[in-house]
Amino acid sequence: MNESTPQVRALHVHDAASTARNLVDSANESGLSWSTTDIPWYYRKVWTGPLKHPALRARPVLWDGMLALRSMQTDVVHLHTGGLSPHMRWVRRPWILHLHGTDVRSRQYDGWGDKLRFGAQHASAILYSTPDLLPHVRNLNARTEPVYFPVPVQADRAPRWSPTRNRVVFASRWEEVKGGEAQIDVARRILDECPGAEVLGVDWGRDAEAARSAGVKLVPKMSYEEYKAWLATAAVVVGQMSSILSASELEALSIGVPLVSGASSDFYPDLVRLGGTSPELVAQSAIEILADPEIASRRQNGAAFIAQHHDVSVGVQTLLELYGRIIKDRR
Repeated sequence: MNESTPQVRALHVHDAASTARNLVDSANESGLSWSTTDIPWYYRKVWTGPLKHPALRARPVLWDGMLALRSMQTDVVHLHTGGLSPHMRWVRRPWILHLHGTDVRSRQYDGWGDKLRFGAQHASAILYSTPDLLPHVRNLNARTEPVYFPVPVQADRAPRWSPTRNRVVFASRWEEVKGGEAQIDVARRILDECPGAEVLGVDWGRDAEAARSAGVKLVPKMSYEEYKAWLATAAVVVGQMSSILSASELEALSIGVPLVSGASSDFYPDLVRLGGTSPELVAQSAIEILADPEIASRRQNGAAFIAQHHDVSVGVQTLLELYGRIIKDRR
């Protein structure tokens, strides 16, 4: 940023996949006045006894009122996660609705529809994080055309890649939405074909026990920084077996770890693929990479892909331009 950079004050509400944290940290390092706020403690508390019903009635008034007051001290409010849209009812415009995945991909169809439609009808702009979400966002009949905003990664904070020989790391949780069964299939194939491989994953998701039974060594959930350091020990990372790249896969690419996954080349044409997308081909590619991870890393050049499409500084600049337009429209 430079002296001509507009000093827009932005409040980011909640977070998803560390997107808000990454953006706000980068913006503040550049001299911008951005801040975050999260769901308050009285929403996370399980209320019981005589205070339960008064607390449940009072908490939306308290939080919505607080957000309204905070919005008076900022130029734009940026909401992460569509299910929270009704809490923007008193917020001073403009405000942005940022949809990240499960909120619009599945929950709009099983209980969150009214909340998401409220956001789509009242937000000044709508962002979505992965290319597959566009038809789901358009299903909300938003009053503005949604904008693709790639998941931002703090590439300058990527840990140094220090691969452990024959270590395969599964980056995603073991859930249907991540292609959990296909991930387990990949793990089985790797272990069958390469018994000397060390296959690791996070103990997270409904299919985690099935992954353990298949031979995956599960590690406990960890902090985000610890997670990135763990990814940096992999000789190869297996990403989710779906059509997209989420924060986990992008962090691996920024580190330089060779990545294989089910991601569609239609969505990511500039990413150098190291193999096919079926479980058989992903497993085959992972085994081949174990023979020489450094060559695979240089070939894929994940850091260059991240710098072009997903670096957080690019995201901050994109938001500054968007914030400027919607603030001008408000006036």
